[in-house]
Amino acid sequence: MRRPYPLILAALLAGCSTPALPAPPPASPSVSVSVAPTCPADGVRVELGTGDAAAGLRVLDFFLVNCGTAVVKVKGYPAVRLLDEQRRNVSVNILQGTYVITGSVPDWNKPPREVVLRPGERATAVVAWRNTYDNLADPPVNATHLEITPTAGGTAQVLTPRGDIDLGSTGRIGVSSWQPRSDR
Repeated sequence: MRRPYPLILAALLAGCSTPALPAPPPASPSVSVSVAPTCPADGVRVELGTGDAAAGLRVLDFFLVNCGTAVVKVKGYPAVRLLDEQRRNVSVNILQGTYVITGSVPDWNKPPREVVLRPGERATAVVAWRNTYDNLADPPVNATHLEITPTAGGTAQVLTPRGDIDLGSTGRIGVSSWQPRSDR
């Protein structure tokens, strides 16, 4: 006895054919738009650098750009806070200077001095930390954002590095003083 299954299956599949779809519209040419960063009302903008990580030492550089029309003077250390994904404060010890974290790296351990920035000029600073996990009683400390207030009484600006700020169990991060930067 022949089974009707192949005929039934063929009939069902014949009814399931999809109608031809219209051809997609021609692709529009891609346009690359470059948007200039905005300049805050106080005339100073903070920008992230590229950062570096090796053997547990993490260093992230950032720049203070005089994007205004007046001369800006800075001296000392930028105020730094670490924030989580929801931009809540992450409790860590912020050190003025990076020596405790990095050891003897002269460019990052220069003492504070007054830096005068004409319009378009930049200053630089770094944050440094170690991703060392040596205390199993405490969970590792991670932050997503870096809040930097570049000058006393200035506006805090939140920056988001490409990767987390992963402090391990150290709970501390060092901040260098502002230093002049020769390129624009």
